[in-house]
Amino acid sequence: MAELSKTLSAGRGTALMLNIVLGAGLLSLPGLAVETVGSSALLVWGACALAAIPLLAVFYLLGRRYSDAGGLASIAQIAFGRFGYVTVTFLLLGAVIFGLPAIAITGGHYAAQTFGGSAHVYAVLLLVLAVLANVLSAEIAGRVNAIIASTVVLALVVIAGLGLAFVRPDASILPTSVGDIPPLSTLGVAFMMVFFAFTGWEVSANLGGEFKRPERDFPTAIAASFVIAVVLYVALAVVVAGAGNISNYAAPFSAIFGAHFGPVGSAGVGVLSILMVFANLSGAVWAVSRMVYSGATEGLFPSWIGTLRNGVPYRAVLLTVTVLLTVTVISGLGDVHLGNLLVAAGQNFLLIYGIAAAALVKLALGQGSRALGVLSLALVVGLMIARGVEGIFYPLALIACAAIVTGTRKRQAERLGQDLKTDWETE
Repeated sequence: MAELSKTLSAGRGTALMLNIVLGAGLLSLPGLAVETVGSSALLVWGACALAAIPLLAVFYLLGRRYSDAGGLASIAQIAFGRFGYVTVTFLLLGAVIFGLPAIAITGGHYAAQTFGGSAHVYAVLLLVLAVLANVLSAEIAGRVNAIIASTVVLALVVIAGLGLAFVRPDASILPTSVGDIPPLSTLGVAFMMVFFAFTGWEVSANLGGEFKRPERDFPTAIAASFVIAVVLYVALAVVVAGAGNISNYAAPFSAIFGAHFGPVGSAGVGVLSILMVFANLSGAVWAVSRMVYSGATEGLFPSWIGTLRNGVPYRAVLLTVTVLLTVTVISGLGDVHLGNLLVAAGQNFLLIYGIAAAALVKLALGQGSRALGVLSLALVVGLMIARGVEGIFYPLALIACAAIVTGTRKRQAERLGQDLKTDWETE
């Protein structure tokens, strides 16, 4: 069996993980967090960072042992059979159908702040442009995806650095008394929304086999990327919290830079943000459409979706963008708050992390690994309880769909009289 090329050092691995984790959602999350919980926003960012630490350790242990498994969905299949694989796949797709429209709407708010007009109309336009880049040419899509990471990371660093240079935060960026802290349910909503920024490290679970010296460089890359990302997150959050009243919390940096540099500053940040969102969406549509295509070839979705034209899974791309456009339009017509879309995405990712923790509990070789899995699983359960019962309905519906699909496919295999064990039969 061929092995993965071992090309990653600690430095390159850190850069790769930052490229995966940092996204255009950070253009709106700091403002939305302040809008939701006020001076407690920095506490929420800190809570998300602390909660992520044991979960990152889970990804490291799983990635070290199952470096060639193909990601968390495949690891879930090793632990829980085909139902685990389908559940993680459905939860992930269920997250991105809200997360990606939220990113598009973020770009729409920056466009509206810069040029005037409707944020949701601009969001639709950004999604259409993203799908055109994917459908017209696989080569164009590849080139766009290649510049995503450096563009986004550099732009976020510049925005954070300039923001800290002229924003003077004071004690008001933190609550001065217990009475200033919102109820637990409100904090839970804000946590799920901000946690969207801490997604992406789950991909590290299938990178372990590509490090030259995995015992040393793999954990170093995870830890270094986490520290760098958290420093950037806190810097952006401090800039927004220290800016005082903001006219548009969904596009806070346009308002902040406009207040200090006038229309030129606002327009500059607006155009930069729009380009970042377009780059993010182009790469995301590429990745999600391939996931949908893969699901069609494996029987999760109708086979007609898995059709290629010039090497492009154009039906999967078109289906992906149709769903994203539908969510975006419904959000605009129903006046759904941008934060609610991010909450739905964040809580799905948190549940996926919980499944990873449960997989570690079942697959762990030592008591220490098993204890870490139990701790992480308890943490996820506690955070979901803090979120409130209404937050569980959507992911439960997705899990139920996964159970139906798994059961249906298994019965179909049995009716065909297959004697050999197939992927659709659980352990």
